[in-house]
Amino acid sequence: MLRSKSLAASVLLLAALGAHAQGFVTAPMGSRTALKAYPDADGKSEPATLHVKDIAFPLQVFEISDAGFVRVKVGGADVWLDRKQVRMPPVSLEVTCATVDASNAKLVSGGIRGANAGCK
Repeated sequence: MLRSKSLAASVLLLAALGAHAQGFVTAPMGSRTALKAYPDADGKSEPATLHVKDIAFPLQVFEISDAGFVRVKVGGADVWLDRKQVRMPPVSLEVTCATVDASNAKLVSGGIRGANAGCK
């Protein structure tokens, strides 16, 4: 009983941390010392250069464009950063436990590794 309560508390804590971390740029990708900051969501305008040492990470993401850019505020100004140049926490999915029995086994065609790990 105690083990299941601590497991449930751990799962809730991890879920809360994951929800808090989503929607943030946490760092530049790799060892970049500068990032290109675009004034538009398509990256077609001339970018400004932002020095990584002058940016206070994490940056909250306010919008994500279809072209793969994220809108953040740097120094009070809205800029668009290319997602390929920054680190963002992975998006998590909310799933529920499901069981498969002989009657619905043929309906299952694939899965996600570790999706039912919290159901044990």
